[in-house]
Amino acid sequence: MKFVNRKSDLLVLNKDYVEQQLKELRLLLKESDKRVAIGKRLPNIRVKVSKSNGCNQYYYINPDTKKLVYVKKEDLMKVARIIQRDYNIDVNKAIRKQIDKLEKFIANYDFDAIDKVYEKMPSARQQLTNPIILNDEQYVLKWRAEHPAMQNTFPEEGKYKTNRGELVRSKSEKIIADSLDRYGIPYQYEPFLELGNSAVYPDFAVLNLKKRKTLYWEHLGIVSENDYATKNFKKLQMYEKNGYYLGTNLIITMESDMVMLDIKNVEEKINELLL
Repeated sequence: MKFVNRKSDLLVLNKDYVEQQLKELRLLLKESDKRVAIGKRLPNIRVKVSKSNGCNQYYYINPDTKKLVYVKKEDLMKVARIIQRDYNIDVNKAIRKQIDKLEKFIANYDFDAIDKVYEKMPSARQQLTNPIILNDEQYVLKWRAEHPAMQNTFPEEGKYKTNRGELVRSKSEKIIADSLDRYGIPYQYEPFLELGNSAVYPDFAVLNLKKRKTLYWEHLGIVSENDYATKNFKKLQMYEKNGYYLGTNLIITMESDMVMLDIKNVEEKINELLL
């Protein structure tokens, strides 16, 4: 589980990640509590392990008399349940300890302390200051400058105007662009991207602002045509060869003559990867 978020060129603690870790620990505790409850049905004995001639030997220990009783091979399943019970108890204690530490940490740590230094400055001072961590608005401006749009030199001009005002080449690209805009996702249409020794122009560069992570979105509009499908299959291989993987930093949508773009699927990808 990540505890950090990349802002500018720095790694800083991110409250969402820490709280997600706490949430997962609480879910783990519920499962651990069930295991501990099952173990309470077992007799109050312990297990001692020793070696003889390189082989493990197991003994029951009576907690009152401390007397050792050798465990025969046919009773090893009973030993396993006792050892599992003791493990479950120790894990339960460890989980509770981590939850307690995280709860205290979240209560006392100011996740926005660094940002507040700049935010509390008078605007006249802010104008002359280069903050060590960019706020979201500043970061988006910087990101757009680093990923300029409309870099594709392909002669066909866009025919469909998005809600943001740019011209794109297909209705489906307009649907995707307008969906990104509706969800407040920063995007750039047809930026330049170098893949190895080749230049490509993804349909969109998109930004997960919370994680400050750039992804590329390709829409394959006529996958039913063999030449088009073959060309884009090679393109996808080139993406993967250069470190761009589906569901990680590459998003793909598709349609054909028979199957139109699924708008619900577009929104699912936005919610899963960009928010």
